[in-house]
Amino acid sequence: MVNRYQQGMALMMALVMMAIAISLAVGIWYSSRLAVARTMNMQAHLQAQHLSQGLLLWAGDILEKDVIESNPAYDDNNESWQQGIRGLVVEQAVLSGELTGMNHLFNLNNLVINHQDSTEHAAYFRRLLNALNLDLSLADKIMDWIDSDQEQRPGGAEDFVYAAARPPYQTADSGFRHIDELRLIAGIDDSLFNQLAPYVTVLPLQQGSTLMNINTLPPVMIKALNPAISEELAVRIYQQGQASFSRLEDFFTFDDMAYISTGEEVKPVISQLIGVQTNFLQARSEVAIEDRRYQQYALLFRRTGGATQVLMRSPIPFLPKDLLH
Repeated sequence: MVNRYQQGMALMMALVMMAIAISLAVGIWYSSRLAVARTMNMQAHLQAQHLSQGLLLWAGDILEKDVIESNPAYDDNNESWQQGIRGLVVEQAVLSGELTGMNHLFNLNNLVINHQDSTEHAAYFRRLLNALNLDLSLADKIMDWIDSDQEQRPGGAEDFVYAAARPPYQTADSGFRHIDELRLIAGIDDSLFNQLAPYVTVLPLQQGSTLMNINTLPPVMIKALNPAISEELAVRIYQQGQASFSRLEDFFTFDDMAYISTGEEVKPVISQLIGVQTNFLQARSEVAIEDRRYQQYALLFRRTGGATQVLMRSPIPFLPKDLLH
């Protein structure tokens, strides 16, 4: 009996030791596979970063080449840099990239410049809101969000309004950094955001206010430039997206604008709102490595001579995703 008991205990101990050995072996195998996977992911991530940087250099070269080889004085909807690249194979990765101009949108940061309200931009924005059948008090709320004081405008909202929210928060007291911040403004829900987002953006103020490009503005934004511009005239100026004014003066003498422009202060005011160039752009890069995709976005500023500056980078677009082609 004793021998059988001892044999049984020995067998049990052998089974336990075997189970422990198998468990350790599986653990080592799993840790090894995990380490290999982590290393491969890290290598793929670093490779994607390297290639994304290459795409940014490509974007800068394309924009500088556009200035050198074509007319640098103006941009329209037929620029060569809008073509992008698709399916370029480099280092066993597939690259895609595109540039999207942003001067066809109204920059909300223009509403308050150097802590001062911009009368012309505020008036334009209210006309745009009216044309879109949106509440005009949105202008006051957005300006209260940007300005540095706590004096609430008639239709605005300062910190005490947002303190009642759950969770509570405060106004930024500075310019917007991303268009999605607009969702934080009192009264702006998803429906209202989706109505307004196709016409606005948020850009850093490099040298005073940023100008919209008349050649890329949609009719509703052209109409908002001046109360005398009719819907029909705005459509004619738009030219089915083919407007190509090489100088602002060409716009002022186009069709009925020649008559409207004779009005007092019309040219000086509109000249503070629009130009004929696109100098803010969003660059999107996508790197596909095996079954993984890496996307990166950059906000670019193109200087007069064509040199391009990267203002900021982000893993999410600077434009709402549903607005991108």
